[in-house]
Amino acid sequence: MSDPDRPTVLVAAFSARQIAESARLAGLGALALDFFGDSDLAEAARRSEVLHGHYPDGFDAEALIAALERLADGVAPLGFVYGAGFEDRPELLEAIGERWPILGTAPATQRRLKDPESFAELCAAAGVAHPPIRRDAPADPANWLSKKVGGAGGSHVVPGEHPPAPDRYYQRRVDGARISLAFVAAGTRCAFLGFTRQWTAPSAAEPYRYGGAVGPLPGPVTEGDAMQAAVAAMLAQLPLDGIASADFVLSSDGPVLLEINARAGATLDVFESPAQPLLALHLAACRGELPERVSGPGLIRATGLAWADSDIELPAGFAWPAFSRDRTTPPASFAAGQPLCTVVAEADTEKAATALFDQRVAAMTERLGRRAA
Repeated sequence: MSDPDRPTVLVAAFSARQIAESARLAGLGALALDFFGDSDLAEAARRSEVLHGHYPDGFDAEALIAALERLADGVAPLGFVYGAGFEDRPELLEAIGERWPILGTAPATQRRLKDPESFAELCAAAGVAHPPIRRDAPADPANWLSKKVGGAGGSHVVPGEHPPAPDRYYQRRVDGARISLAFVAAGTRCAFLGFTRQWTAPSAAEPYRYGGAVGPLPGPVTEGDAMQAAVAAMLAQLPLDGIASADFVLSSDGPVLLEINARAGATLDVFESPAQPLLALHLAACRGELPERVSGPGLIRATGLAWADSDIELPAGFAWPAFSRDRTTPPASFAAGQPLCTVVAEADTEKAATALFDQRVAAMTERLGRRAA
């Protein structure tokens, strides 16, 4: 089938490369829109376009819809697949849904999922442990975190001393390992993709900034079944469609559910498999179909971000290493605190994969640090 004849999906996210690559593995074309326009997105997508000027604050609705209409001109896309960036914008998803079918969890469901009070009520109804939340400033702020409603990526999370704001809430701090459970949902049913362990890459301004994740991992010996049961109980309260993940903290009293992200996220790089492309699983689940088994990638992958510690100038002709993803086309400039690229490392064990990831991030930041402005 020639490229113009391939079934095609519209895609938008803060960074759309992973979804576009999964579409290509699934035999689909992608009309992709994001804030970065990296070279590997352009290679994976049938067409792509860059939105300027609003990351990380969010999409400008008029600019995004206009760009999607340009991408879809002359094409009849199957529908719209979204990634990170819409958590606090259900009204934007609704506007897109008036033009193309939403291939994923419905906007009204996202609204309930990302409203702090609504999510806390869903957890209570499902009998799932969830940290206490509040809107007013706590008397003991050291035991709380301040989060942006609908925030993504960890950069929005700050200590509880942050003053109250209409778009923020406080969540009780829970100590323990951060473990996520990825799944693909078809209404109230789901197939589990696997567990990942996450870590942060803190900076002075963003102490909970996302660092990376490693997996697929076997479920925690004592908590794995409880985490899967918690997801099943949540789906009974609020059915979802397509790829999603549930973020837990393994506290001394058992797993505590922090949030559910009902869209493709950063761990697509962990779970992606040419034998069973994630976007194919996603679209099948939206039709109510779940796989009998999930094959997975076969190796352990550690994947995450290399961050710029200082201002960096990328010269023309710079060659990104093979282990990098989300490659900015040189020449380019990075300000301190911006992501340089995604780094991927594969190995037979979690320890070996994370060690190789750390080595590659160090090599990347050292190499680019020599080019600091």
